[in-house]
Amino acid sequence: MGHKTLLSAVLLTATCGVATFAVNAESLFTPFPDAKSPKEKRIHFTPFELITAVNGDKFTLLPVSGKLTRQSVELPEGYSPEHVINNYLAQLKKLNAEVLFSCQAVTCGDGQAMQTQLKPLKSVNADYHSAYVAAKLKGTRGEVYTSIYVVNREDRYTYLQVDTLETIPEPLDLIQANSDFLQQAPKEVEIKDRRSDDAQGAADHPLLGRLPGSYIARYKQTNFTQVPVIVGIAGADYQTKSLDAKLTQIIYRMPESYSLFEINSNYAAAAQKLAAERVFHCKGTACGDDDSLINAIKLIKDDKEDEWQEYQLFKLSHAKGDVYFDIYSQGYFDGTPADTTLRVMELSTLKDDRVAIDLNALTDAISQTGKATLEGLLFDYDSERMLPESKPVLEVLASYLKQHPTLSFYVVEHTDDKGERSYNQSLSERRAAAVIKQLSDGFQIPSAQLTAHGNGEYSPVASNTNDAGQKLNRRVELVLRSDKK
Repeated sequence: MGHKTLLSAVLLTATCGVATFAVNAESLFTPFPDAKSPKEKRIHFTPFELITAVNGDKFTLLPVSGKLTRQSVELPEGYSPEHVINNYLAQLKKLNAEVLFSCQAVTCGDGQAMQTQLKPLKSVNADYHSAYVAAKLKGTRGEVYTSIYVVNREDRYTYLQVDTLETIPEPLDLIQANSDFLQQAPKEVEIKDRRSDDAQGAADHPLLGRLPGSYIARYKQTNFTQVPVIVGIAGADYQTKSLDAKLTQIIYRMPESYSLFEINSNYAAAAQKLAAERVFHCKGTACGDDDSLINAIKLIKDDKEDEWQEYQLFKLSHAKGDVYFDIYSQGYFDGTPADTTLRVMELSTLKDDRVAIDLNALTDAISQTGKATLEGLLFDYDSERMLPESKPVLEVLASYLKQHPTLSFYVVEHTDDKGERSYNQSLSERRAAAVIKQLSDGFQIPSAQLTAHGNGEYSPVASNTNDAGQKLNRRVELVLRSDKK
């Protein structure tokens, strides 16, 4: 075998479960007989370490670098590590190789430590005896290093790995620099308009628009509710302020080409143009745990990273009433933006002139149509929590139910069609159940008399294309049952 056989290029194929090798003039070793389960990994250029001495679990290492070929096979258990390594030592002697180090069994030191150092292609239990040799060869094309590692796998098979490294100068011509780039003006990243992906019925708030390329993933608008906002953080505690306001909440899904810095800087610049006062600002871990922040101000939960979040609260003084707006942005672990939530809170007072039911009206409606709309039942924004203003309606409803203990009813909740259908369905189910719980806990109405049903957005009584229609569609109905199912 001449010097030109020193390059490690062994091609592996499989025939009937036994590894066979197409050996050419570039191969260093012929394949070992009866080999199975071949694996191979070729690395263009890499640093590599050979063991040259062992002391227990400590190793003396020789660092080299070049083109690396790693090959492994499994041998029948009849081939002991000593026998395998002796075959390679015999061939290395024929090639006039310089053996840098060789060990067998206990002279190889700690078996697990050796495997950790060598990082073979397959992890095996190295508690049993192993063998190793590292050698250096010289040829017309330079120096070649090889290491052979053999370990017995619990008397089931013998694992063999051969690593061969051809020393070459590190290839540093794989890429080319484009000097023309330095003379060009920066080009804007092309961003596709995705307004067509907006949630049904969603729209930007007139106060603040959207960043190009974003779309509305969720949208909710409430005429009057109590909205918590963050005005400070003390340790792990959030200092919040409750605002009585008309609320518009928009969740924008952002293109990956934006950074969180760019998103929040644009909103801050827009706020500055409006002459809005920034009341509070936090960024990253200074905002605390993202779950805690989301729960503190009742945002829609999204599982992202604490390090990639930012919250800003602004106040805009206006002759017709103050307006607050906050922006909460989240991103993934690599900083890629995910969602940005914009909430616009137009301060207002509760309109208490809504038509509420009385006992006679409720009785008449049930007797005439079999159902009654429970005007005046109000819920917190995006929640099943009932507002205190609902108590008079609950009192009337409880009186009616106590007067008719033998009748059974459905409590049916309806929503408008803003936002996702599945979310509206879930919200309506939770709200219907909340009404029954209030009647049961607060007025001792038997739960068996009532059955909760959420109808979501599927039974409107008016058009959802305007605020007035949406208001009518958000309702709770008491529906008489004729069955006892």
